[in-house]
Amino acid sequence: MSTLASTLSDEQPLIGMDIGGSCVKRKHEMIRHMVVLVDRVDYVSAQYTERPEHPLAAIIRSPPEPFVWGTKKAVRRLEWFGDGEHERVVYALWFSISDFPQFAERVKKDRESKTMHTVRVAATGGGALRLLKEIEEMLGVELVIVDELKALTSGWRVDAGESAKYPALVCNVGTGVSLVSVGAALGVYERVSGSGIGGATFWGLVRRLTQFTSFSDAVVAAAHSGDPGRADTLVGDIYGVETSKAIGMPADLVAGFLGKLETGNATDADVVAALLRMVTSNLGQLAVFQARLMGASEVWFTGGFVEAASEAAKNTVHQAIVEAVSFWSAGAIQTKFPPDALLLGALGAVASSLNKD
Repeated sequence: MSTLASTLSDEQPLIGMDIGGSCVKRKHEMIRHMVVLVDRVDYVSAQYTERPEHPLAAIIRSPPEPFVWGTKKAVRRLEWFGDGEHERVVYALWFSISDFPQFAERVKKDRESKTMHTVRVAATGGGALRLLKEIEEMLGVELVIVDELKALTSGWRVDAGESAKYPALVCNVGTGVSLVSVGAALGVYERVSGSGIGGATFWGLVRRLTQFTSFSDAVVAAAHSGDPGRADTLVGDIYGVETSKAIGMPADLVAGFLGKLETGNATDADVVAALLRMVTSNLGQLAVFQARLMGASEVWFTGGFVEAASEAAKNTVHQAIVEAVSFWSAGAIQTKFPPDALLLGALGAVASSLNKD
């Protein structure tokens, strides 16, 4: 039985929210709000047709305009349990901060209906703390605030399921980087390391050094036409190709990230490619060293930087991380990405608010 399904009951929290603090301040394409709706009970037996439905079922069936939600799709359908006549269903919604008041008004209206049950909301993320009073006022409820790492690890347990190996190392890359050791027992986790070289570093340097204004456009351009070797100083630039071979070092090995920027020969795509290699190389090195200390055979990567805005950009970031981990571990440590990585915080907020993890 899945962790989330086994902890929920009919009257438990129904909404989990994950609001990133840095995302609240940005106005570009990055996802700024995320909500997970946990369907109370989805009855499949005719004898239950008279039971009151989930308070937010109407929103799932018919989201108000102008939201662009994939609400009709069950992002995560949990296992059947109990007497086999009902199951849990998780729906995911994400939208911008500017759209939140409209969503809140719909939630408030539904919960005031006499036929509806009370709606409870569990929230995590820096944005949830910054906007706490505002969100509570709009929703008409008191938020249950869940620590970010607790929500992350709880959500990761639900999402990874039986595929997880313990001890597990989860590397969360958002504004900065947190490496979290997760034990086999529920609720056992510890932030064991971290770095200030993360998503904010990458994006800040991209904006400062190039003309790109879109995260996805920058990363995709780097993948299609960027050559990091035109921006980085390579071993071959110092020793020459033949001498590099003679001393047993690959000529294309990075000797100094961004060391050739002064030449002015690098394009914007080259610079982004070099920045991506620099940040992911640092991630790979930290993760591999920590995994070795823990005796972990794999590292799970998640966070806003890892789950980039577009599918093409995400694939590029994932590939860069895989290559970095493979390089630093000589192929001995596996790189893993949670199936529903964007949902971990919100899933974990719901699960953690029940004091089960």
